[in-house]
Amino acid sequence: MRDPEYSSVDPKTGNVTYSGPLTVEKGDHSHMPGRTDAYLPGDERGHVNASSLGGVNTTDNIVPQHADVNHGAYLSVENGERAELKSGAVINSEKTAVVNGSPGERPSAFTVNDTVTYADGHTESIHSSFTNESYADQSAWNDISASMPGTFDAPNPGDGLRSSTDAASYASLMTETNASLPDLDADYAPADFSGAPGAADTGASADINADLDDGPGDAGSDPGAGPGGDDGPSADPDSH
Repeated sequence: MRDPEYSSVDPKTGNVTYSGPLTVEKGDHSHMPGRTDAYLPGDERGHVNASSLGGVNTTDNIVPQHADVNHGAYLSVENGERAELKSGAVINSEKTAVVNGSPGERPSAFTVNDTVTYADGHTESIHSSFTNESYADQSAWNDISASMPGTFDAPNPGDGLRSSTDAASYASLMTETNASLPDLDADYAPADFSGAPGAADTGASADINADLDDGPGDAGSDPGAGPGGDDGPSADPDSH
């Protein structure tokens, strides 16, 4: 059930937040707000909380989101959420497009904090965050940082991994981690310690196309809409 009261824009920081329960809905991308000057090349109109998870199509929930994030790591999280909801879990979610500026500006990052209560009654907390940039740019920045003396050698008592490896290996690991981000849906499978028989194997993967609105046959698109599941012939592909 879509409830606009769960979505808000902070008038002081411009942060756009969804805070409430997730529900499995039929995706609906009709009457989405148009692009603004805040959108950069490569950006799509992304839902902070997916339409197919109860998100609304208003500026309280639609923001500029790079396509790599929209159709990569963020979609993977949404697929994990959807799969567990269909398996009987209850998820309370707080998702934020971090602007730290003025309302309407482009987010620099996204955070997802989910509290998942599984069908067997146990609860887990799952936290993710994403930079709102292309994966190519993020990889290039990692390479630049790795080439600067001391960048990955700076003291950080809380990072045991960094202190146990050399700078080049650490930088390589961070790049490999970025490349694997679209597999985050696996994080939503019940943990081995849940106590339920076969719990680690119950996180069935969701249909990767279930919530995209950029192609024919999309479960979340408006049958009468133009390209991109929106209501105009020049619409760009958007999020879930």
